[in-house]
Amino acid sequence: MYENFCLWIIPENSFYQEIEGVVSQYSKEYDSPIFTPHVTINGRVSLTDDQVIRKVEKAVFNIKSFEIEVGNVEFSTTYFQCVFVRMKTSAKLLETHLSLKNALGVKDQHVFMPHASLVYGDFDMKTREKIASEIKFKSTGFIAKKITIVRVDSSNPKDWNIVKQVPLG
Repeated sequence: MYENFCLWIIPENSFYQEIEGVVSQYSKEYDSPIFTPHVTINGRVSLTDDQVIRKVEKAVFNIKSFEIEVGNVEFSTTYFQCVFVRMKTSAKLLETHLSLKNALGVKDQHVFMPHASLVYGDFDMKTREKIASEIKFKSTGFIAKKITIVRVDSSNPKDWNIVKQVPLG
């Protein structure tokens, strides 16, 4: 049976705790959803569990762990990118994205904008701007060590489930 999956990189250092704290704080303050801190490396794709696992394992077999640098906190007009922190682009990050995109047969032409969401919601722009201006991070980066395959058959983060974590090369 086909399921919907997203591919994430989950930070494994103090940056994870920082994001988790921000998500928790603003979730309580603005009654917004709580979710696992992550950088989406590829958006939604429909495959079977076995297919997505095999394709991801093959795509990252020769990709070594790499550093991801933290950028600025920003906001947008969308629900899932209400407030987020950008990740600085690098050749390794973009190559990993493209390798996975090609392996999964993703044909969309969406621009890949690496980021970690901090707040989900449909808030007005002034609220988004206020939240974004309040958030500061001490961490400057983290090492990407694995790709996390997540089943996302709903738009509610409570329903998202990690299927497998695939170590990089």
